[in-house]
Amino acid sequence: MKCNDKKNGKCISENMKIRGMAIERRRMEDIGVNSEKKYCQKQAIIFNSFNQIITNTLTGDIMVLFLTDILLFKIENITFILSLIPLVALVRLPLIFVLRGGSKVKMIEISIIVKVIFIAVLLSVPWNLLGVWKYTALIIIYQISAEYGVGICWQPLMREITTIRDRGQFFSRMRFVFMSLNTIFVFLLTFFVGDVMNSFQYKVLLYVSLFGLSLQFYAIRKISRKQIIIDNNDGNKISRPFLQQLSDNKKILWALILDLLFLCIGFTLNVVYLKTVLGYSSKLVSLYITLNNLGGTLILPLMGRVLDRNLQKGSRYICRLYLIYMVVLIMLPVNLSGSMINVVFITMFSLLSGVIASGVYLMMTILQHSLVKTEDSLMVLNLYQIIIYAASFVSTNVFGSIINYASHVRISMIYLFSLDIFKCVYVFLILSSVVIVRKVFHKMYES
Repeated sequence: MKCNDKKNGKCISENMKIRGMAIERRRMEDIGVNSEKKYCQKQAIIFNSFNQIITNTLTGDIMVLFLTDILLFKIENITFILSLIPLVALVRLPLIFVLRGGSKVKMIEISIIVKVIFIAVLLSVPWNLLGVWKYTALIIIYQISAEYGVGICWQPLMREITTIRDRGQFFSRMRFVFMSLNTIFVFLLTFFVGDVMNSFQYKVLLYVSLFGLSLQFYAIRKISRKQIIIDNNDGNKISRPFLQQLSDNKKILWALILDLLFLCIGFTLNVVYLKTVLGYSSKLVSLYITLNNLGGTLILPLMGRVLDRNLQKGSRYICRLYLIYMVVLIMLPVNLSGSMINVVFITMFSLLSGVIASGVYLMMTILQHSLVKTEDSLMVLNLYQIIIYAASFVSTNVFGSIINYASHVRISMIYLFSLDIFKCVYVFLILSSVVIVRKVFHKMYES
C-alpha cells in the first residue's frame, strides 16, 4: 500500500485517516450542540426571569389583594379560589398521555397566548361584572393553560438543553435571576401600593405581567429555532409505552422518596409555626422572611458549582445540613418581647432555612434530570410532579393540624424552650431521616 502521509516517522493508513476525520467531525458536532445548548440556556433564563412576578400577580399574593381590596370577595370565596389553583395541576395526568410526542415549544407558545388573552379580558371587562363564579372560571382557564405549557413542558425542555456538567450552575443562575428580580419587585411594590390596592395600581401590575409574557414569547421563539430543539421536539415521534418508561427510569423513584421526605418538613408552614406556637412577633417573622430570601438567593451560585463538581457528595452534604436545620428548629425558644436570644435564634434559623430551601430545590431538580432519560422526561417528570402536588396537599393539611394542636397544647416547658407535639414529630423525622437518606443514596448510585 502506497504511503502519502507520515507522522512521527510512521505511515498513516487510509483507514486511520478516515477514523481521525470521523472523530474530528463528531468533536465539531459536539461543539456545535454545546454552543446551541448554551444559547438555549441563556434564553431560558430570560424566559424565567419574570415568571415569579407573573405568577404572584395573577394567582399569588397580589391576586389576593385584588380580590380583597377591589373585587371585595369574602374570605371563604378567596379560600375556595386558592384551593382550586393547585388542584388544577391534576389535569397534567390526562394531558401528558394526550400530548406526548407533541412539540414542547409549540405548547408553551400556545400557553403564553392564552395567558395574554386572560390579561386582556381583565383589562377590558368592567370589574364590577366579575362575580365569584365568573372570576373562578377565568382563573381555572388560566391555570389550565399554565399546566398545558410551562407546567408540562418546562422541566423536560430543560433536560434537553442541559448536561450533567453544567446543570447545577444553570439552574442556580436561573433561580438567582428570578428570585432577585422578584425581591426587587416586592420591595418596590411596598412603595407603590398603599394600605389598600386600587384599580389603577392593579392594572399597572397587569401591564407588567403582559410585558413579562411578551418577553417569554420572544425567548421561547428564539429557543424553538435551534436545531437541537427541532430534533428533540419532532411531533411525529412515537413515545414508548408508559410502563416501559417507568421501568427504564426506576431509579428516579428513589429521588421521589427523598423529595417526599423533604416535603414533610413543610417550609411553607414555618411562618405559621413561629407565629402561632412560639408566639413570635410580626416584626421577628418579617425578619425571618427577609433573611430567608436573602440566604436562599446568595447561596445559589455556590450550590450550583458544588453540585456540578460532585452531585453525590454535594447531595449528601445538603441532606446533613437539612438534618441540622431540623435540630435548630427544635431548639428555637418561645418568644419573649425584647429578648435578644430570639433575634439571635431567628437570624440563625432564617439564614439556614433559606440555604436549605435553595439547596434542596437545586439538588432535587438535578437528581430528577440526571436519573431520567431525555426521551422519557415528558411522561416521567410530570408523573413525578403530580405525586409531589398530591403529597404536598396532604402534608400541608396534616402538619397544619399538628401545628394547630401544638398551639393549644404544650407538653412541657424548660426555661425558654418548649416541647410540643410539632417538635416531637420533628424528632421522629430526624431519627428516621438518617436511615432513609442512607438507603436512598445507596440505591440511587448502585451500579
